[in-house]
Amino acid sequence: MPLPLEGLLVIEFCQFLAGPSAGLRLADLGARVIKIERPGSGEAGRQIAIKNLFIDGSSLVFHTINRNKESYAADLKNPDDLACVKQLLAQADIMTHNFRPGIMEKIGLDYDAVRALNPRIIYGVVTGYGPTGPWAAKPGQDLLIQSLSGLTYLSGTRDAGPTPFGIAVADIICGSHFTQGILAALLKRNETKQSVLVEVSLLESVLDMQFELLTTHFNDGGQLPQRSTARGTAHAYLSAPYGVYQTQDSYLALAMGNLDKLDATLHCGILTDYPTASSWFEGRDDIAERLATALREKPTATWLTELEPQGIWCAEVLNYQQAATSPGYQALGMQQLVELPTGQQLPTTRCPIRIDGEKLYSTKAAPRPGQHTETIQQEFQLDSQVLASASTFLPESAPNVPSQYKPLEGYLVVDFSQFLSGPSAALRLADLGARVIKIERPETGDICRHLYTSNVIMNGESSVFHAINRNKESFTADLKNELDREQVRELVRQANVVMHNYRPGVMERLGFDYASVKALNPNVVYGEISGYGSEGPWRDKPGQDLLLQSVSGLTWLSGNADSGPVPMGLSIVDMLAGAHLAQGLLACLVRRSSSGEGGLVQVSMLESAFDFQFEIITTFFNDGGQLPQRTQHNNAHAYLGAPYGIYQTQNGYLALAMGSIPVLSKLLGCDALLAYPEPAQAFAQRDEIKATLAQHLQTDTTEAWLAILEPADIWCANVLSWDKLMAHEGFKALDMVQDVRMVDGYQYQTTRCPIRLDGQLLTSSKGSPKLGQDNEAILQEIANLTAFRYGV
Repeated sequence: MPLPLEGLLVIEFCQFLAGPSAGLRLADLGARVIKIERPGSGEAGRQIAIKNLFIDGSSLVFHTINRNKESYAADLKNPDDLACVKQLLAQADIMTHNFRPGIMEKIGLDYDAVRALNPRIIYGVVTGYGPTGPWAAKPGQDLLIQSLSGLTYLSGTRDAGPTPFGIAVADIICGSHFTQGILAALLKRNETKQSVLVEVSLLESVLDMQFELLTTHFNDGGQLPQRSTARGTAHAYLSAPYGVYQTQDSYLALAMGNLDKLDATLHCGILTDYPTASSWFEGRDDIAERLATALREKPTATWLTELEPQGIWCAEVLNYQQAATSPGYQALGMQQLVELPTGQQLPTTRCPIRIDGEKLYSTKAAPRPGQHTETIQQEFQLDSQVLASASTFLPESAPNVPSQYKPLEGYLVVDFSQFLSGPSAALRLADLGARVIKIERPETGDICRHLYTSNVIMNGESSVFHAINRNKESFTADLKNELDREQVRELVRQANVVMHNYRPGVMERLGFDYASVKALNPNVVYGEISGYGSEGPWRDKPGQDLLLQSVSGLTWLSGNADSGPVPMGLSIVDMLAGAHLAQGLLACLVRRSSSGEGGLVQVSMLESAFDFQFEIITTFFNDGGQLPQRTQHNNAHAYLGAPYGIYQTQNGYLALAMGSIPVLSKLLGCDALLAYPEPAQAFAQRDEIKATLAQHLQTDTTEAWLAILEPADIWCANVLSWDKLMAHEGFKALDMVQDVRMVDGYQYQTTRCPIRLDGQLLTSSKGSPKLGQDNEAILQEIANLTAFRYGV
């Protein structure tokens, strides 16, 4: 079968990471992506290096994000070049950019101008803070977004201060949302025959990434997250034993639950003092300290042999060298080689999505600036003397579709998944208009209904469940009962999408694996998430977020050099796997809308975790296998030089992104920084520079420093907690919070989908379902369908 997006043309004006990462995903799914770059220098991201690594004249980061694309050089201030670009746009399916608001209007390539050239184009925009509001013109830089969004108060210990994720998480998650929006817009265009505007922002994406925790915050009296004081803490809202613990020779990750089995094995006396699950949250600091003392007595391997057979969710904590040589990693085939114009082969990671059972590899490296200009001009017959006009593409007669039409309206998703990864993908499909029917066990339902964060109970169930499962229906069925199975088969026959996140082999035993479902519904799009892939020695391990962070090397990126492994303080791997599944499902639905072919979409949490680190792992592959070295203090990215980090001021904290040390010396009045005039010193001597900055910045307030630095276009930001963020007009302008109502009248607040289509917010007032609340109505539908099929 062809790749889902084969035949589609993407024109990319994006630079740096968020927009180009979406272009990379579209390319890996089969689209042709042409980058529009400045003649000579190319896009600015070619010169943004991590660890000062350059290959063939461009940064290693650029090569990582822009493989599998072509480069067309054009000066957009030159009328002849602009005319040629407009002709190219008139023949494209998709255009993307991530310039600040107002830039494309000045050039004449804003949405209205481009859709006049091509009435069927998908026009995608990435901004930092949304299209309007007081922050609209601020630089959309990853560390600044983390700082303003409250994210930095989730990781690390309580006394560590704000701790940023040591990776470009805002860029990457926003690129993922951008991809989802573009794919959904393609479905909408196929229905309406009209252009679609897709808008995402870094800030909205990072807020959406925190949706389960923000929902808890909104419905818990506005209490702020309280991180544990115990070293290795992994989640501000989860109780003991959740965290990473030092052993006799390394580290061990312990996920939620199983405290009774742990206490019986370690003999800590925990259950004597903390006999109930509710007390495990209140006493988590003391419990963690007792566990830490006991676990230091034996090596990690010994603990694994004792704990894993008991079903205790645990894992060793690996660095990149250990992870890349592990049999679980090698079974994935996650590494690929791309060939540079010089003939040099550059190892990097592949796309984490499998389509129709095939891994998506590509040997095509990132292009040199303007490498494909001449061939593209000939192929598309670009002539600067022929101005592109609206007559280039004549609009087809558009069907009578309401302006509020959502891309997946009329689509049925049957969702067997539970916990977070699969349900988060189904939530995105629901927000895009699909009808999602959640298949649940009678009496207990999805286990996540009782997976509490911070012991917050909302209408009898956990805040996590309510956050992830709004906008869905619940159908209870015992899949070991033949009558119930036949009812579910009828739903499957009608579905556009069927999805699950059970361990390999479970759906085969239940009779709802891909082959069985395809026999019932030949054109179905079938999605599955596993923990570690469908093959290899780790396939049957529990796919739990903290464990995946631990075995993928992710815990060695955040915190300072002496912090040990520091997990990211939310379920980042779950969310990424869900986002990747949504991308794959949408891509196959696009293919299905044009060819009628369904498909199989497979992702694993481990592949998603490695893909999340693709720029950093590519650096590791191409830097002699050197492990990341975090700075001694103020660390925010192990591969970036000073000043990159968060610094304490006289009254709070200040985030500083990339910047010239001599310029900062002058602006801040810090003469000690004059000792570091060379750009290379920013990385080579970053600990010294950061120590000097840290001392100097405590001499004045955050507001005073911002008043000096922002007018000089230095990338900086205040570091806000959720209460301060939500009181700010920049947050209010997003309209990010929505009220939803359950069938029994219970109302709660949560976040909305971070994607805007045609300027409209994707909101829904439908809350999470009560267990089995939709059985009666759905059973009547099944009876009607059965009667119709057999002429009863």
